[in-house]
Amino acid sequence: MSMDRPPTLLKLLVQATDAYERELNDRLRAGLGTDLRPAHYAVFRYLEPGGSRVTALAEAAGMTQQSMGELVTHLERSGYVERRPDPADRRARLIVATAAGAKALALAGEHIRRIEEAIAAELGGVTLGEVRTALARIPGVIADQPVGREP
Repeated sequence: MSMDRPPTLLKLLVQATDAYERELNDRLRAGLGTDLRPAHYAVFRYLEPGGSRVTALAEAAGMTQQSMGELVTHLERSGYVERRPDPADRRARLIVATAAGAKALALAGEHIRRIEEAIAAELGGVTLGEVRTALARIPGVIADQPVGREP
């Protein structure tokens, strides 16, 4: 591979995601302690306001139910979520944020806003808007590609 080739979009997206999550994690750990790790964000990222089943969280995060269950159990022990009976099916359980979980989500929201303000200050609001629009289009572009053939 030539040294003057620009990095792939995948590499740039991963680097940007890593930097963003590292900054968010550092800020959350400073405000909440060390109970939360980046892996736990998958629970909060996909948790519906009214609660979610572990199966739905696992599917949304692209992980096994067992792995998601372990994350939920850790967050439950830490007091951020609890399991409640699902009103639609009493045999099933919903994962819902506790008051401490809601506080953590609110704090994360504040930090996300500050991180994005810093990004906007560096890139400019118009450019950041264009980046958001372009990134939002990528899943559709990829989904429209024929499987197993070169584009």
